[in-house]
Amino acid sequence: MRAAQVAVAARDQAIGELLGVNATDHRCLDLLDQRGPMTASTLAAALGLTRSATTTVIDRLQALGYVRRASSAQDRRQVLVELTPLLRRRAGELYGDQGEVQAALERYSDAELTLLLEFVRWDRDFNERRVRDLTDGRGRATGPTTR
Repeated sequence: MRAAQVAVAARDQAIGELLGVNATDHRCLDLLDQRGPMTASTLAAALGLTRSATTTVIDRLQALGYVRRASSAQDRRQVLVELTPLLRRRAGELYGDQGEVQAALERYSDAELTLLLEFVRWDRDFNERRVRDLTDGRGRATGPTTR
């Protein structure tokens, strides 16, 4: 598991460098890809950043053409941050064909896939709990080792 996490982190770092973004910006793009458009305040909470820091992230990503601010269809006063077609195209080029992942998953039975999914969900929940335990709720480390 740890070796797989290191490999994913290394891949994400390489892709981030090619996109011209730092790790926080990359995480922001990933959250928008996973969850869809969201308000800056929702994005700030998901990133564990202040609203002003999140605004800086959004501004950087908008300058690169990777995100845009758009009015919500439900409430035109509400502004949502969303990914652009440029980012989707570049990410598709850099992450490559996900068909290989699909082919790997097809080797497993439904029962095996269920087991894998249960473990991945447990691992995600475990790590999210550890982050909450180690931070002040905004992603900043707390405790005796912080200075």
